[in-house]
Amino acid sequence: MAASLRTLDPNSLIVGWDFSTGSVKALAFDLAGQVVAEARYPTDLWTAGGVAELSLMQLEGQARATTRAIAAQLRQLGRLSHWVAGGISATHHTAGRVDAAGNPLRRAICWNDQTLLEYHARGEARLGAGKAQELTGGPWAVRYSLSHLVKDEATLSPDDWRRTVKMLPHGPLAAGYLTGRMDVTSRSSAASTGILDLRTNQWRREMLDCLESAEYRELAWNQLPTVVDAMEPIGPLTESVALDAGIPIHQRPLIFPTLDDQAAGLVGGGAVDAGQVAVILGNSAVVNSSSSSLPKPGTLDAMATNWGPYLWMRCYSNGAQFLDPIVGRNPDWAGLESAARAVPAGCDGVGVLPFALAEPSLGVMGSRVEWLPSEPTSAGVRFRAALEAIAYLIAMGVEEHEAAGQNIREISISGGITRNALMCEILATVLDRPLKRLVSNEGTALGAAVTALAAMETHGRKQAGIAEPFTVADAVSVMVQFREPVQPIAAEREAYRHGLARFKAALQAR
Repeated sequence: MAASLRTLDPNSLIVGWDFSTGSVKALAFDLAGQVVAEARYPTDLWTAGGVAELSLMQLEGQARATTRAIAAQLRQLGRLSHWVAGGISATHHTAGRVDAAGNPLRRAICWNDQTLLEYHARGEARLGAGKAQELTGGPWAVRYSLSHLVKDEATLSPDDWRRTVKMLPHGPLAAGYLTGRMDVTSRSSAASTGILDLRTNQWRREMLDCLESAEYRELAWNQLPTVVDAMEPIGPLTESVALDAGIPIHQRPLIFPTLDDQAAGLVGGGAVDAGQVAVILGNSAVVNSSSSSLPKPGTLDAMATNWGPYLWMRCYSNGAQFLDPIVGRNPDWAGLESAARAVPAGCDGVGVLPFALAEPSLGVMGSRVEWLPSEPTSAGVRFRAALEAIAYLIAMGVEEHEAAGQNIREISISGGITRNALMCEILATVLDRPLKRLVSNEGTALGAAVTALAAMETHGRKQAGIAEPFTVADAVSVMVQFREPVQPIAAEREAYRHGLARFKAALQAR
């Protein structure tokens, strides 16, 4: 039975931030998981030449602007004093460098930077095949922050290497701008670097042998942040941030260690125990699961959570980043769905390979959007075929989890694409499983708030001398709510079984 809250006022509000490469949002949740206030702003990236880079000055501005906006709304509602804590989700593997003043030395390199393939190959050759798995318990994927270090060795000036005080992931940077602490990270965020031993939660210095320069190896080692307990606060908002937002100094909310967005999506989807899978359909298309053990060696990413279990992940870059060009600017979503529903399951054999970006885990090393047998002109066919392609990708990810040893008991879905009911029906039928659909469409922001609630209640219990633990699973039972499950459509199962087979065959035909 889930533990109840014992130290928090029932009117308490928890803010969950979600910093992504497409936007930033901050949502103030009550203890029932309902949104009370929200702020949303776009994220602009540098993309010339295949890079994906984020200005850290923009990130600092986003952190402060969202705080001001949330505070202003809560003040109008007479609830500013109820804001007690904040949690942060941010993109896995995005990372930047700061100097002694906390100022940027380069833009943050993002998870979907297409130039990293070359540097990853160079670093892996130096490190040795299979060495990452041996040293950390998981693979070194192209997008991991370790690849950024190899790129920095080739592109960053020696002066900027030496001026760097800390290299920090996306979430810890945001937390640093809010709290003034630029020296710490969480287990979840550290696991996204490719340098943390997932079994011991300690940095592995040997992973830095991917760098050629002994000086840079030493600098990189000293520039790693300290991994801290996620149940202990990083600190309150700085006085500067609080004053800027009109928050009384004595009422500053506590900020807790951050989650990478995959772990946040896992929590926001209620998938915190072994056998639970969370599918997140946002800019990327992701299949995550919790497990008490690491996956069998293979191609699955393996990371760690702040609350204990391992996170198994298959992250496809091509979610909304593939879908958006298909539907165009300001699409009529209701009209597209209506047109797509008039098309039979399987689109009468029309399909598409949805790789606007490279997908190395599938052997797709560059853009590969291919319509089969030819590109249709009907908007309904195009839209349905695109949704089916995303569903087939997710099905392959689920199969990969099962092959790695996961015994799947339930699957939840969240993310912007799941607002489309047809997408959910197609996915349930392709997987031939009922899908738990969140009441909230904001799985990652909710996940950040849920973990902050667990940490805030734990912090309160520690101060009050209460020995009974309050876990992340307990916080999930408080804040995460589900709608009626999405059921598979029996009449369409066979069409999608054939469709998935055609998709796999087309993928292999190079």
